[in-house]
Parts: sequence; C-alpha cells; structure tokens
Amino acid sequence: MNITESNFNLVDFRIGEYPLLNINHLLYINYVEDIRSASIRMEVQITDSQTGLVSSLQGMEPVFIGWEDHKGNAIANYMVIYDIQDRVTKGGSSKATLLLCTPDMINNAATKLSKRFGKGGGDKISKIVAEDLLGKQLNTVYDIEGSIEETVNKISFISPFWAPFTIIKWLCSKAISAKSAGGKNASAGYCFFQNNSGYNFKSYDSFTREEPVRKIVVGHKAEEMEEEEDKNILPVDKMIVKKSSDVLRGLNMGSYASNVMTLDVKDMKYEQFPFNINKYYEDIPLMNKNYSVPEYYSKFKKGTAATRYMSKVLDTALYTEGTYTDGMTAQISQAALREKLFFNKEVEVEYVGTNEMTVGMVVELMVFKGKEQELDVQNSGKYVVGRVQRQFLTKNNQMNTKLTLFTDSPGSEDTRTSGMEENNTGISG
Repeated sequence: MNITESNFNLVDFRIGEYPLLNINHLLYINYVEDIRSASIRMEVQITDSQTGLVSSLQGMEPVFIGWEDHKGNAIANYMVIYDIQDRVTKGGSSKATLLLCTPDMINNAATKLSKRFGKGGGDKISKIVAEDLLGKQLNTVYDIEGSIEETVNKISFISPFWAPFTIIKWLCSKAISAKSAGGKNASAGYCFFQNNSGYNFKSYDSFTREEPVRKIVVGHKAEEMEEEEDKNILPVDKMIVKKSSDVLRGLNMGSYASNVMTLDVKDMKYEQFPFNINKYYEDIPLMNKNYSVPEYYSKFKKGTAATRYMSKVLDTALYTEGTYTDGMTAQISQAALREKLFFNKEVEVEYVGTNEMTVGMVVELMVFKGKEQELDVQNSGKYVVGRVQRQFLTKNNQMNTKLTLFTDSPGSEDTRTSGMEENNTGISG
C-alpha cells in the first residue's frame, strides 16, 4: 500500500440520540484488543463547535462506531461511555476524550453473584462459562459459537459475590481441555478474551496445535517480496523485543523451581507440590516444537532448592465431592506456570495496514538480519497475537496498527522458511 493512501473510512458514528457524527467531529481513535482482557476498549476524542454535544455528555451514553479499511474490511462496535476526560472549551469549540467499553463490561461490574454453579455432580467448566455466565447472567449479544473450547473436567462451587468475569478468570486456572486431556501432555490453563469476532475461552495448549494464518516478515527486502504471488505475508520494517526470558523475575516468581503448599480446612489435609521446570518443559506442548531446552534450565535439577514457596488455604467443602478435589495442589502450580510460560517472550511490530489482524491469531514471525539477510533463528518462530492496538489520527488520515506477539519457546533451525522461496508475497495486513 502506498503510504500516502488512506486506509481508514469512517462508516458510522453515533452517540445516543444525538445527530449522526462525521469525520470532522473525530480527532483520534485508540482501539485495543488484549488477550488478557474480557472487553475491547476504545478511546475516542471528539470536537464540536455547533451542537453543544461535548458539554451535554454525562456518561453511560451508548456509542456505535464503525470504520473500514481500503480493502473493505470493517470493524463495528456497540460501546458505552464509562468515563469522560479532558473536557475543554475554547474559542467557541469544545473537545473531550471518551473512554468506551462494551455493555457487557458495564453489566459485569454491576453484577455480583452469590450462588452455586454446577449442582449435583458438577458441570463442565466450558458449559458454566458459556451458558451460565455469558448466557444467563450477562445475556450477551456477542458471538460465542465455536469459540468456547470444551473442557473435560467438571466443577461445582459457590461464588462469594463475584462478578461474572471474575468467576471466569478464576475458572481459567482450573480448566483442562477435552482435546488434550487423554494424553500425558494435558495441562490446565485457559485464557478468556474478547476480539472483534466475539468472546473466546481457550486453553493455552490449543494455540500450539494451530497452524499460522499469517507470516510476519522483518528485515526482508520489500522489492523482492512484491514479486511473489501469495497474499499471506505481512512485511514490517522493524520489531522490538520487549521481554525475553527475564531470569531474575523467573527466579523471584518460582518459574524454574518452586514449592506450593496447601492446607484444606475441610479435613485439615496438608500437601506439598515441588515443581521443576525441566520435567515440565519436557512434557508440555509448546509453540515451537523443534525447540532446544534453554541451557540455564539444566541448573535446576531434581532436588534443587525452590526459589519461591507459595502457600494457599483450600476449602474443598465449596466443591461437590469428586468434581474438583483430586490433584488440586499440583494443578494450582501447573496452571500458573503454564500462563507465565505463555507470556515468556514479548515482541512488538508496527505497520500501516488493514483491519484483518485480531487477538488470538497464530502467526509465524520470520526475522532476517545482517547484509546477507540470514534468518534470526532465536527470534523467529510461531507466536500468538496477544494485543492489537489501532490508532487513527485525523490529521494523518491513516490507521496505524501495533501488534504485541507472545511465544512460550524460541525458534529452531527447523523454523519454516520455504515460503520465501516458493509462493509468498507482501501485503498490507
């Protein structure tokens, strides 16, 4: 795409019952999806010199805003104003910054549940999330069809005046995927997030089984890529490795060697679960299958003293007998460490492109370095799109996109590179 070409077209912009707004009322948009967030968030700055709209806003007004890129890919969201900031009037003109979230986020904050879920023998966690919490409690209008990954384990519990999203987050650490539960590599740990397609309740392990939907290429000659035919490559000029294997933080968090101690107040049962990264790393499914175990992991051998001791009081009386009591101590530790490993490495790329990328996509990052443009094996490999931030500035008339990518393992010599020689090309994505 030519950098002078606009990739943003405001299709619809309405606030409550006020007259339809246009591009002249819009100063900027910040649109954010995050794999760690239950709601899409937006920040919109508006200006007005005639209708008095800015001064009359009180908060909680519904907002509909939709735009499309130069390829016709559309984003449209029903939102609610939850805060109004920096309201300024000068020279007959007013402006304000509107903070927007989904109606579900508002309903969630206003809902506190004290009730039992999974009566009797318990219900599958995925069923509780989809039917009880998102369906009955929030009555969501967002799509959940096909995006709630089935769990194998059942649970029965009492919610102590928790909000629905709080309950779902709590259930994330207890959910085991039905797709992997039969093998030795099954592990607990889910994430819950909203993207432009709707809600997602997915195991961290599920991302390791997905094939990349897009190649993101850094450092390759643009003119060479333009000669290719496939439209599945997103070229970017640079990347920033924001975080990569913070060993000191890992030691403090107990990510390599830890000991979880639990006391069940129901029967005063005390348990310990020592954790060692080497055994875990061998069994867990990872994004890059042909990885080599990091050398410093070898220092944490069996019997190595824990770098963190964690204690937790349990009350299995909250659970129906047999639904979720066995192996609870081990699972608490394993699920927490699975999540930390998922976010082990963080990379940022930024580009001018379309609306196609969304949180939860699996991509292949290919990084080339030096004059010879050799593949940077360590930084290449499979990643998950963990955050999408789109920013439109009226004065620039362009939408910029920043992607934050996460991976749990480094690349290897076997990282797929055939696409560069066969049938890939550059696109604006």
